[in-house]
Amino acid sequence: MAKVVPIEKLTFKEMLMHFELYSGLPDGLIQLPCPDTIRIKRKQYVVPKTMEEFTKSISYGQRLYLTREEENDIGAILRLINGYYYPLVTGQPWDEEKVFLIQKYVVNLQVINIYPLSVHFVAMLKETIDREEELLSREYTKTEKAAGIEKLQVFAELNSLDFLRDAMKCTVPEVLLTPYDECLVRFMNAKAVADYQDRYLKIQREQIETKPKYAK
Repeated sequence: MAKVVPIEKLTFKEMLMHFELYSGLPDGLIQLPCPDTIRIKRKQYVVPKTMEEFTKSISYGQRLYLTREEENDIGAILRLINGYYYPLVTGQPWDEEKVFLIQKYVVNLQVINIYPLSVHFVAMLKETIDREEELLSREYTKTEKAAGIEKLQVFAELNSLDFLRDAMKCTVPEVLLTPYDECLVRFMNAKAVADYQDRYLKIQREQIETKPKYAK
């Protein structure tokens, strides 16, 4: 039978290998304070404290990767830590196909750090998505709803990539490497332009409707 490891020394890998011994730990671990730094591959990396720090340090490709759903908590934890720290640990540009390369280091993180860190990342991602909703969302018109615009939501990621590709006149791989904050500004500008055009057309229609009509 495996020996129980003290929680201060217990790694994520050891916990997963003998989960029957530690099945009750996660509920308590997520209540621990998030560390200021995390040690991966013998080097300390800063943990972003705010949503602004978080988004400033990720690419648009990372934003898409980090917000995809996982089937279970283990997969979600690995996606979050691997996805955020891959460029920092490797010194290489974001590459979704290679992100798993740092997982052998991530699984050796202590559970007292990896669980509260993943909870912190979830909170920052929620703030990021909430901010996007506040800045970019708009009410659909009756005509748009009648035409079934909601059905386009399944293609939201593809449409976003196509928009950024055309707006920046670059390839999709280049879009994925573009800083997230720069892409957000592009979306905000496009929404502002669209809102202006809608207001302008509405004013024109109102002027036409109120313009006096003279009988011949």
